[in-house]
Amino acid sequence: MSETPVRKVRRKMETDVLMTLCIIFLVLFGTVMIASASITSRSNATRVVVSTSIRQLIYVALGLATYFYMIMMFNLEQVSKRIVLELMAVGFLLLVTRVFGNIGGAYAWISLGPLSFQPSEIAKVFIVLTIAVFMCDKRATNVKKASTLVFYPLAVLIIFGFLIIVYESDFGSGFAFMGIGGICFLIPNNKLYKKWQIFIIIAVILIVIGTVLLMSEEFREFLTSDATTQFMSENRFIGKIFNKVAYQFYRFLSAGNPLWDRFGYSQELLNSLLGMSRGNITGVGLGNSIQKFGYLASASADYIFPVIVEELGLIGVACVFVPYFIIYVILIRYALKVKTEKEKVLLIGTFSYLFIHMFLNIGGVTAFIPLTGVPLLLISRGGTSMICTMAILGISQNVIRKYNARMRDENNKW
Repeated sequence: MSETPVRKVRRKMETDVLMTLCIIFLVLFGTVMIASASITSRSNATRVVVSTSIRQLIYVALGLATYFYMIMMFNLEQVSKRIVLELMAVGFLLLVTRVFGNIGGAYAWISLGPLSFQPSEIAKVFIVLTIAVFMCDKRATNVKKASTLVFYPLAVLIIFGFLIIVYESDFGSGFAFMGIGGICFLIPNNKLYKKWQIFIIIAVILIVIGTVLLMSEEFREFLTSDATTQFMSENRFIGKIFNKVAYQFYRFLSAGNPLWDRFGYSQELLNSLLGMSRGNITGVGLGNSIQKFGYLASASADYIFPVIVEELGLIGVACVFVPYFIIYVILIRYALKVKTEKEKVLLIGTFSYLFIHMFLNIGGVTAFIPLTGVPLLLISRGGTSMICTMAILGISQNVIRKYNARMRDENNKW
């Protein structure tokens, strides 16, 4: 008996349907909230909702097309044949961002007329692919030095990280990039990697300790003391360097105490917290946020979560966390099932890609950690982040599809 067309498609896909449904829910929910958060004047509300929704739905359509393309067509072996050239291309894109000027102090975008994209988002996907290609499933006895296997991953991690954080002045994206790469670096199980993996664990511990210290009251008193101010004024070179990076330190101080400079550096964070405090269980109603009317600089992007909480309350929180949690569980479940390290890295890399952005975004706007300016993926406004997120989710679904196909074939043999 021949298969029906529907059964053929279903058998060919063999992806996790629940994960796809959660992704679609998040992007549609995000589109609604972006339209709402973009209303900054009652007089043009209808026009803003229509134009913003159309633009975001175009990004969603492109993202979904990328998602399903990756599910069916992604092949890591093909990627491995040209990955060095692709990494060089990504590095070039990171370098040319300076030509297009800065937005909010960061040189992170390439603008081509009405279109713009962010190369650092592409770099985040490629660090996962780089580690999967060069470090995973390496058991050859002729490999005696770890440097033979980790050269490209470490070079990409360090060089791209430097370009994003220092050259582009985009600390948030750089921190997310380093975090994704660091987590993926810990997955391959080869004794040659152990010292490098221990080094990364130590670095993470030091970063956590440093963050806690920078958020402390003692550091605030030291940084704002008369002695420190006098030292900076007397040492002009050090003072100039400090003035360029001072806002980064002030983010730590604001997270440690949002009331520290409530009419200055802490003002926007305080507005975020005040907006969320109005949410309660059901919120003030869709479209009725007060904080988006000039109190949050980027209500539809970096600060979209406070708008969600203010307008929809705990219901809005559930609309974000429940689908995300389901996606996390699915990715971890399959990561524990698959046999090869390459597949594990791709799945855990996708998990870390989503989780780190969510942690940095929501942690920043709730004053749990310093603000980093990264988007809430699948929900915040943005074209490059949407397409790159969909791409890496499609890669994971490709891994899941191939795993399910192997399991089906093995079961049919019995």
